[in-house]
Amino acid sequence: TPIFSPDGNSVIYSREGENGSDLFAVGVNGSEPPHQLTAGRGTVNTNPTMSPDGRRIAFVSGRLGRPELYIMDADGTNLNVLTDYDFSEKNYRSDPDWSPDGRLVAYQERINERFQIRTIPVKGGTPKQLTSDGVNEQPSWAPDGRHLVLTSTRSGARQLWVLDTESSTIRQLTKSAGSRLSSWSPRLAQP
Repeated sequence: TPIFSPDGNSVIYSREGENGSDLFAVGVNGSEPPHQLTAGRGTVNTNPTMSPDGRRIAFVSGRLGRPELYIMDADGTNLNVLTDYDFSEKNYRSDPDWSPDGRLVAYQERINERFQIRTIPVKGGTPKQLTSDGVNEQPSWAPDGRHLVLTSTRSGARQLWVLDTESSTIRQLTKSAGSRLSSWSPRLAQP
């Protein structure tokens, strides 16, 4: 799950080794070796997403025995659990995506054995559940910071849907079964 930093000068990615997987940063020019950002110690660290200003990273880690969202500075310091509510062994939180305005992280969470989309303030606090019909996964923010594209089974098969986070309206985008892993074009942010 590699991503470019907002300035386009580096790539943040997950690399698996004997002690789990960790996040690394590497410059796109390749002149310096990769810099390790996390110390997994036998766990998984994946799915990085950067704040719009490039100063922080949200990601998934299993260091508590289940996937939770964490947030840290871009150099790997100041690590904190972002989803620090309702801890239980059944929790599974993943696929974070940082909002363009830098205030929220959207993610998927297993609720009653089905994945649903939630948002949580970056500064912590109460998450907001945005979906409840079907299985909903892989949220991706639109450049407008209001809409999310996500994968949902609400029509019977995996399709892409666009959700307006302010009005809660949702519309189907695809009609081909198996659609998933969507992402918004940054060109939509251009006038």
